[in-house]
Amino acid sequence: MYRIGDYDTNEKYFNQYLEMDINEYETVLCYASLSKIIQILLVHFSAWGHCYVALKQYEQGEKLMQEALQIRRKSLPGNHHDFALTYSSLGLLYKIIMKNELALEYFLKAREIHLASGEPDLLDLLITERGIRMLQASDYRVSSPSLK
Repeated sequence: MYRIGDYDTNEKYFNQYLEMDINEYETVLCYASLSKIIQILLVHFSAWGHCYVALKQYEQGEKLMQEALQIRRKSLPGNHHDFALTYSSLGLLYKIIMKNELALEYFLKAREIHLASGEPDLLDLLITERGIRMLQASDYRVSSPSLK
């Protein structure tokens, strides 16, 4: 719904997720058979994170993207391609708010997962590589050999 600009309706449903009792939330994460619910939570956390970034509410966007990352850590293997998408999104956010070291860290994690997968999400890999190059072009100095 956020893609068509219906922020009020999307926020209503998102807030219902946030009001879940913490025990319900932990129970959901414990049962692999409930992966559909986890995926719905992830979509909402990620989508709202992107919405807040688009609205220049960066702290709220970061909070939701980090929450999506934590859910993924509990429910997916560490090399799952969804991590690359989340890391790339966080890299872009940190680049926007001038936290270049964090941006680079997340972009490099995203690239590592994409390249290890054998079948990377090409659009996200392109965005990730562009972010790394833009950090290089801005004379951002790091000791990482992958950027020299």
